[in-house]
Amino acid sequence: MLPLVTTKQAVKGALTVQFPDYTKVGSDSVGAGTDGSDFTTVTSITTAARSATISEHVIRADVTDLAMMGNADDLVGNVGNILGDAVAAKLDADLTALATGFSQTESSAGTALALSHLFGAMRQLRAAGAPFPYNLVLSAKQVWGPKGLISLTNDAAVTGSNSKPLSLLGTKGEEAINTGMIGSIAGFDVYWSDQINENVGSAGDAAGFAFSKGAIGLGIGPEGLMKIETERNASFRSTEYVAVGYWAEMEVKDSFGVYILTDVS
Repeated sequence: MLPLVTTKQAVKGALTVQFPDYTKVGSDSVGAGTDGSDFTTVTSITTAARSATISEHVIRADVTDLAMMGNADDLVGNVGNILGDAVAAKLDADLTALATGFSQTESSAGTALALSHLFGAMRQLRAAGAPFPYNLVLSAKQVWGPKGLISLTNDAAVTGSNSKPLSLLGTKGEEAINTGMIGSIAGFDVYWSDQINENVGSAGDAAGFAFSKGAIGLGIGPEGLMKIETERNASFRSTEYVAVGYWAEMEVKDSFGVYILTDVS
């Protein structure tokens, strides 16, 4: 999620960052001018400041001396990678969870994903004046499940006079079959995250979403997004490994995002 959202790093000595939310100015604010005369109509461009306060996200693992002695693998290096991956997954989990807060929606609980939902999300983002690129972020089941995006591009149960064993939706169907993924569709760049809830309300629905970059803001700590440190504990004959992420996530502009809740059960 990190490359897809608006990021801002806190300055040294501060733990709060602000993201501006500008109101949309429409064509009705543009008037006709007369040569040689002063144009006196003033249009107010307002902005709201969205503040996010950096917090810590911590995971710790202790590696004993005896475990290191009895392990031929690179235990130390692997522990660092595992902890770093866990913090990165938590970052994705926090950012994708914001999708449920978007007031604009497509589809609903118990409804399978359809191409009309994607075009509906595109319509809402365009109407809001959201800047490109547009991103579509789905769960694993929303992409590869029987009610997911891939299934919309092919039909394995072809009947009638068509003798082919598989019916494809043009080049997108071929892309799905050849690569197992669709890079873009309906004007969206497609991504997936295993951190998206696939059982919303215990009803077997997944919380996917579409958005423009300005919809979500991520504040990063003044000394960076993440660090991993070690501390020797001689009396316990072990080494402590601690990974910490420093961030704050927030919804900046609600109209730049669309919640796409679909059935994946």
